[in-house]
Amino acid sequence: MKGAVTRLLLLMVLLAIISRAQVLRADSGTSVTLAAGALLLCGLFAGKVAKGFGLPRLTGYLLVGVAVGPYALGFIPGEGVKGLDLVKGLAVSLIALVAGTELRLGLIRRVGARVALLCAAVCAVTFAVCFGATLALKPVLPFLTPLTMPQALAVSALMSTVVVSFSPTVTIAIVQETSARGSFTEFLMALVIIGDLLVMVAFALAAGMTRASFGGGFDIAGLLSGVGWELFGSVVVGGVLAVAMLVYMRGVKRELPLFLVGLSFAAAEGGTRLHLSPLLVSLAAGALIVNLDEREGERIHHAIQRAGLPVFALFFAAAGAGLKLDALMTVGPAALLLVVLRGLAIWFACRRFAPTHDPRLKEYLWMGLISQAGVTFGLAALVSRTFPTFGPQVEVLIVAMITAHELVGPVLTRRALTASGEVRTDEAPGTA
Repeated sequence: MKGAVTRLLLLMVLLAIISRAQVLRADSGTSVTLAAGALLLCGLFAGKVAKGFGLPRLTGYLLVGVAVGPYALGFIPGEGVKGLDLVKGLAVSLIALVAGTELRLGLIRRVGARVALLCAAVCAVTFAVCFGATLALKPVLPFLTPLTMPQALAVSALMSTVVVSFSPTVTIAIVQETSARGSFTEFLMALVIIGDLLVMVAFALAAGMTRASFGGGFDIAGLLSGVGWELFGSVVVGGVLAVAMLVYMRGVKRELPLFLVGLSFAAAEGGTRLHLSPLLVSLAAGALIVNLDEREGERIHHAIQRAGLPVFALFFAAAGAGLKLDALMTVGPAALLLVVLRGLAIWFACRRFAPTHDPRLKEYLWMGLISQAGVTFGLAALVSRTFPTFGPQVEVLIVAMITAHELVGPVLTRRALTASGEVRTDEAPGTA
């Protein structure tokens, strides 16, 4: 504890120096360069501070990002945070690649059906609770008040679909940090991944119904083709990347971390431009590799552990800096009510529907499902762009919820893994 307090004091001194250094900003490079440097430096240090206090390193990255971001000390301007989207895409691809190497066919055969059933139950209960609460808040939510009842139903369904989503990114990062291994960890990871796949399909349908309720027509063929391309196209491109990785790993056998970073960057940027899901592309690549050659899958796992720490620290610190605290203040009561109801719905669904063969699932699984991050951010932004009349206000409410979930979710996820007894160590080298 004494060491943790010392590190915290040193971090506060560092933040004070950074805050004072704002006067030198004009001579210190672009806003993006400054943002990257400051977030990386503070993020790595804050990770150690958080660990000293028994918190996930990831929480330290997020909190220090909030501190130096545009809504606190203000050292990093908003355009600097936005300019780090490239890093965010790279981090998501690397994390998804590691997650894919965990998806062995044996695991899918063992828990696939049970995970899918529980996932459907959790998503359905959470959606129903959030949908009812959102509709009940129609008189006080500015973007719902002027709408007709059919339109309010459609918008409530669209928003509730986004709110249901989980965070594979946070879950996998915490699993990497704690080196957790076991049936509980496997179940949790499979559930958050399958859950976000379900949410992506449901979101496309909800967006189509919302468009139809505003007179835009319901294009079922367009919806199915769009969802099909995003899901199956991502898997096909991921398969191509997997073959490229295997050829390199068996032929060149050098500089694997650097190669993986470059390929993940290409997957993130290329996937976005082709309207694919970078997360699915990398997930499919990792899963195919580990099932074709388990030894090479392990090499990827260890290579990303060595090379990923600065990327993950920068990614989560940037995510913290991007959290809109002013949005939390504006729509705080409604957002906090939905946060509480969403948490209760997840808790109830896990207690009621989790398989009985492992009591830990009923007790602790819900804590690993609270986090929200990349996918939720992306869907909220998509709502804002697709429906400019009410979408920006929906985005503000969802981002306010993400802010609350990001602050408590990583802590709960780590607590779930610890309570399950599957945390091996929190000293895994090079982890987030």
